Amino acid sequence: MPTNNNRSIVLISNLYPNNCETTKGLFIKQLADSLSNLCELTVVSPIPFHPLDLIRKPAIVKKEIIDGITVLHPRYIVIPKVLRSLIGYFFYKGIFSTVKQLQQQGKADIISAHWIYPDGYGAYLVAKKLQIPFSIHALGCDINDYTKYRIRRILIIDALNSSNINIVKSHALKDKITSLGVDSTKTVVIHNGVDQNKFCRKEHDEARKEIESYSDKITFNAQTKYCLFIGNFQIEKGLNYLLDAFNKIKDEKIHLVVIGAGPLQNKIESQVDNLNLEKHVTFLGKVEHKLIPQYMSACDLLCLPSLREGCPNVVLESLSCGTPVVASNVGAVPDIISKDEFGVIVPACDALALSKGIIKGLKLKENTLPKFEWYNWQENAIKVNNELQNL
Repeated sequence: MPTNNNRSIVLISNLYPNNCETTKGLFIKQLADSLSNLCELTVVSPIPFHPLDLIRKPAIVKKEIIDGITVLHPRYIVIPKVLRSLIGYFFYKGIFSTVKQLQQQGKADIISAHWIYPDGYGAYLVAKKLQIPFSIHALGCDINDYTKYRIRRILIIDALNSSNINIVKSHALKDKITSLGVDSTKTVVIHNGVDQNKFCRKEHDEARKEIESYSDKITFNAQTKYCLFIGNFQIEKGLNYLLDAFNKIKDEKIHLVVIGAGPLQNKIESQVDNLNLEKHVTFLGKVEHKLIPQYMSACDLLCLPSLREGCPNVVLESLSCGTPVVASNVGAVPDIISKDEFGVIVPACDALALSKGIIKGLKLKENTLPKFEWYNWQENAIKVNNELQNL
């Protein structure tokens, strides 16, 4: 427990682990873990509710303690594909009584909402009703995607203009918010941190041997270069462009290792079949987060072909493991890959440029491991907490 006089914070986000989804929103959890060392922190992570969920989904508890932090899971109504412009209001109704109770208990001096819609808008309505200062943290896809829809864009702009401060993950996101008509002076850029204790350099061959000792899905060849993709199989992650890039390369000595799963699983597998890439790609499915550093150390290059990003943790983590990155020119990528030794930046949605970037990037780890320095999550939390305590 913190011993200082900092005001208490309620962190609100639908992206947070729960008893059924233990790897959900780990980057927000990492921030929360560090913030809890600086102030009294309670997490409110609402769960979307549809009557059929009583039948088709496992039960998520309404309250749990995760690594010493109280996490509350109130419900809010969601009807798929219907009344989407009202989801922010339903979110507000779902969390209002919970935040009000925390305020009455002296545990809600400040609201910190992570994810712009419905979280940020719902938190704005709560903060307005209860007269609590609040911040909105825009993460990337939330701003880039949801502002395409007219009604949601109006609601988002209203919330951003009403907040005490907006915290974003990259300068590109700040520019995006400013272009919507939000005052740039109330928007602060704070990049994500990185867990340097978990993501640290490990000898190449040692990492490969460890992986082979517990996984029967991959055997490393000393004569082969390995590229690594980590992410959900969703359109914005650009895995289809990465497969097209490998089709252009089709070198027996360059192999792609894919960690992840998602709604585009069938399309991705069909693309591999159609391009005859079976010998060039290995799918590992989901991998425990604690094992990710070993795969980063074992591979020669991380590939991030995303169409959109905020501040991609996977890039920070790979560089901390000593593995360079080829990535699309999106979000905070230019802020992170600031030296040639860190990797190669290519245009998004360009398989040819990506294939050339991969060839170039694979030579980097041969020469020298990138000397990458970045702040950790505790330092990140200090930056965030300083902004919030000044509200």
